[in-house]
Parts: sequence; C-alpha cells; structure tokens
Amino acid sequence: MKDKKQEQKNEKRSPATKIILVVVIILLISLLARCAVSCQQRKMVHEMGDFVTEFEENMNAITEIDDAMKQEAVNTLVEEGMMHVNFSSKAYFDGKVSTKFNIKNIENNHDDIVFEIFDEDGESLYKSKKIAPGYEMNCIELNRELPKGRHECTIKIHYAVEGQISTVFPITLIVS
Repeated sequence: MKDKKQEQKNEKRSPATKIILVVVIILLISLLARCAVSCQQRKMVHEMGDFVTEFEENMNAITEIDDAMKQEAVNTLVEEGMMHVNFSSKAYFDGKVSTKFNIKNIENNHDDIVFEIFDEDGESLYKSKKIAPGYEMNCIELNRELPKGRHECTIKIHYAVEGQISTVFPITLIVS
C-alpha cells in the first residue's frame, strides 16, 4: 500500500518537479552561456588591450632610418633641386645677332627654363622665351648693339615657374 501512495505522490509531484527541473536546467544553461560569453569578452578585451598597447608603443616609437633610405631621400631632394642645362661660356656676335651661341634645357629637367643676359653694369641685354626640356636655342638677338670687343657679362638661368631655382654664371660676349 505504501508503494501505491508513493506512486500517487510521485505522479502528483511529477509535473511540478518536471517544470522546476526544466526551469533549473534552463537557468543553468543560461548561466553557463553567460559565463562563456563573459569569458570570451574578457579574452577579447585583453587581446585588444595588448594590440592597443603595442600600437601605441609603435606609434610613439622613434626609429632610426637606415643609411640607404637616408641616401635615397637626399638623392631625391638633390635631383628635384638640380637644374640641368648646358650653355656656351662664350658667345660670338656680329652686331646684335649671335653667330655662335648655344643653351640647352636637358631632357631630365622637370620644367621649362628661361635665361637672361646682363651686361657689366647689370642691364639686361636679352631675355629668352621659355625653353622646354629637350630643346635648345642657337641664335639670339640682343636688345642693343654692344661695342666691338670682349664683354664680361652674366647669364641668369632659372625655371620658368617664378620662385624656383635660379643660377647666375659668367658669360663672355665677343662682338666683331
């Protein structure tokens, strides 16, 4: 008889127990899931913290540039700052017109060049038009006629863009 009463009790408790058991299992599963997510987040935060720390260390680090990179940077600056021209240091004239004169804007220049010739007193004798890279001038006509003889003058050569490199060289004009 006790077994029957026990069975009846089990049957009565069984649905409530089952519900409680299911609820407890669901709570345990959600608790475990929450712990797993929390652990994963902590791991990600820790890894991200390591990444941020490494990034900040690299960002604020001062490193030495190797010699090859330094030399390459210097070469680039020098090349960009150089003007490649070729001109006669002596020019011959018959009156105002040159009989032997040459100036070349070498191909590897970046820009057009212009030049101006000044007499011994600094007055302009000639100002050229733009000469593109790879082109030259072989004949010019001075603004005014110079007396026969040798004249120690200067030639100012610069890129056509204002504010760029300009160089002044001596040039001898020989007038016959």
